[in-house]
Amino acid sequence: MATVPPLSLSDIVDITVTVAPAAVTANTFNQGLFIGPSTAIPSYGANSRIRQYGAGGTAALAAMLTDGFTTTDPEYTAAQIYFSQTPSPSYIWIGRQDLTAIADSGLTVDMGGTGWAVGDEFDIIYAGASNGIGKVTTVNAGVVTGVSLVQGGTAYAVATGDATTAISPSVGTGLTVNVTALGESLLDAATACRAASNSWYGLAVNNPAVADNLALVEWADPLWQTTRYYAWSGDSSVPNNTANNIAAQLQTLELRVLGITSTTQSGLYPNNVYAAAGAMGVEMGLNTGLAGSFFDMAHKQIAGIAPEPLTQTQYNNIKTLGWNAYCNFSPYQMFEPGFMSNGSPSYLWLYLAMLVANLQTEELNVLTSQTAVPQTNAGQHLLLQAANNACATMASIGFLAPATWQGAAIPIPSASNPTLSTGTPLPNGYLNQSPSYATQSSADRAAGKAVPIYCAVTTAGAVQSLVIGVYTQL
Repeated sequence: MATVPPLSLSDIVDITVTVAPAAVTANTFNQGLFIGPSTAIPSYGANSRIRQYGAGGTAALAAMLTDGFTTTDPEYTAAQIYFSQTPSPSYIWIGRQDLTAIADSGLTVDMGGTGWAVGDEFDIIYAGASNGIGKVTTVNAGVVTGVSLVQGGTAYAVATGDATTAISPSVGTGLTVNVTALGESLLDAATACRAASNSWYGLAVNNPAVADNLALVEWADPLWQTTRYYAWSGDSSVPNNTANNIAAQLQTLELRVLGITSTTQSGLYPNNVYAAAGAMGVEMGLNTGLAGSFFDMAHKQIAGIAPEPLTQTQYNNIKTLGWNAYCNFSPYQMFEPGFMSNGSPSYLWLYLAMLVANLQTEELNVLTSQTAVPQTNAGQHLLLQAANNACATMASIGFLAPATWQGAAIPIPSASNPTLSTGTPLPNGYLNQSPSYATQSSADRAAGKAVPIYCAVTTAGAVQSLVIGVYTQL
């Protein structure tokens, strides 16, 4: 006799099983990138432009040698100094500055050809080279009279009469070009490295000139939430406060950059050229994101870098200009004063970037984990709790601390506390508030917007210096 299977309980209790995806975590802010000119990393193709090495210095340095770096390459030396800091960072990224790419201004017309139009793009053909692309900027009756560079490519040489092949949109022929200058700028390389990966935060480069520092800082400053540039100067203009030195220029522009000056000290300490990589290693190593990990850059040691032999006047100049140096305060060797060019302590914009990232991540996790967040005060509570979670993380790190609000009053329509006034205590170091949905405009409601969240935070601060009065009685 056949066995009759039991009836399904789903007719009575129907169970649906859903496995929720893991919540997204905020990007890390403890991985630095060093850009150099070595050819171990190709500029184009698979696994090109930028590579991550780690975890830990031993594994990272061994992997760099396997990839073709040598122990004398600037990238290898920079990585050694980066990983020599205590605590040591876990990962470093190495990026390629291609010195065989066509320079931005290194392309001119040789023969104008026929059938071209403004905006046409073309491949630049040179034996053994690839990926160079130019664009037609001016023409006269189909004959090219001006060109610009779209992409520098790799393995080019200064030469005249290089052939081209039209790639879009016309079918022009006969155009040849002159390559007059080679080498990506450090800004070109940094831009390409950012396009290749969003995972790195700190940025140091090999031997930047004044123009490189200016270009990189002006590029990185608007990207402060994802990019932190460590500028370096090896000449005497900063400690001697020569007119228009790099530190003075960046201070005038009020840019968010941690700059350091260090010389090679007459050849005795050539690795001082990597002082920025060392400073980056200190910050990337200390910034674990764990509870109690709040730190300040002032008073730190940089392994592998010799202290600068500065006079008191030179140190005062550096400090006044918003720049930094690794100095000998006998018997201590310390990085001082730990400020950025805009006058902020070094930690401020680092931790504000982390706070922004945590707020974005916590809110997105709410929006993606819920089938819908209703435009009601109850729905807004979920978003407020997410903001509180982000701030609580920063408080556990130690960046936020209880204090009294001393900022300008913040009007918050119809919130439980209608105005955040000067003198209001923030016992947790933060306060997130929202107005009622009763105040929302119909246009914002139709657009699917939440009511705004007003996030007020108070930082713990960090002691940079102190005064002690000694009173003596005989």
